[in-house]
Amino acid sequence: MADNDPTELSPLLSDYPFDMDLVAGRTLIEKDNYLDYTINRPQGMKGYIINLTTRGRGAVFDGEKTFLADKGDLLLFSPQAIHHYCREPAYYSWYHQWIYFRPRTFWIDWLRWSSNENGIGRLSIQDKEEYQTILDLFLKIENLSKANEIFAKDTTMCFLELLLIKCAGLDPKNVEHKSSNSLDLRIDLVCNLILNDLQQNHKIEYFANRVNLSTSRLTHLFSQQLGISLTQWRENQRMENAKKLLYTSDISIMSIAKQLGFDDQLYFSKVFKKYCGVSPSVFRRSR
Repeated sequence: MADNDPTELSPLLSDYPFDMDLVAGRTLIEKDNYLDYTINRPQGMKGYIINLTTRGRGAVFDGEKTFLADKGDLLLFSPQAIHHYCREPAYYSWYHQWIYFRPRTFWIDWLRWSSNENGIGRLSIQDKEEYQTILDLFLKIENLSKANEIFAKDTTMCFLELLLIKCAGLDPKNVEHKSSNSLDLRIDLVCNLILNDLQQNHKIEYFANRVNLSTSRLTHLFSQQLGISLTQWRENQRMENAKKLLYTSDISIMSIAKQLGFDDQLYFSKVFKKYCGVSPSVFRRSR
């Protein structure tokens, strides 16, 4: 039997201070422990809360509106969404990781989950590896959110951004979009050319010639299809790859920069910090 530490204030308690841009933790509800009651916030909250059920079952709302949260289920409570949930009485426990946050403006599209009940987004993780990846991100964010290190907040927001992107990728509407090959085949080819060799700094003319388009037509079509310029899209892919390499390997920052088409490590660091909010070295130390 594992109770939360009663000395640590729980977000289920009415006087929990959600007065920061990001707060993260875990709630371990078991039958008859001090957290085993229904939480009710009829006015919702100022920010979002995302949670992942890791054991047992939770029940959201009551009566005909009730829906359940089992292991691998993600819930995203939008601001002002009614909070009314508890341990499902037929189950001994309901454990869930949670993150309260106030989103950056450009995150909004990642927060529009297609399955939504009264302002509460719902996703279910079916794949075991995906579940572990998502859980690891929740745990990483929880640990970082409690750290006193310099830039810890910025690094935490980077990992939250990655988590939200991962969750958006699980949304059936996005899975269907990816599998439908709705991109113009020429844009799809350009994207693959970029991804297959991120080290190269080809000009737009190179890609235009490869797909038999004028540079102006390719520029317009790429932005129309992906909502971003070709050069910015390439830079974003480089930064995402940089984050993976920094997090999963011990390759030097200089080598990573060169692998991704940057001859100047200082410029690479400047671009990375602009994209992620922290320098590559700070991001790596957060592992």
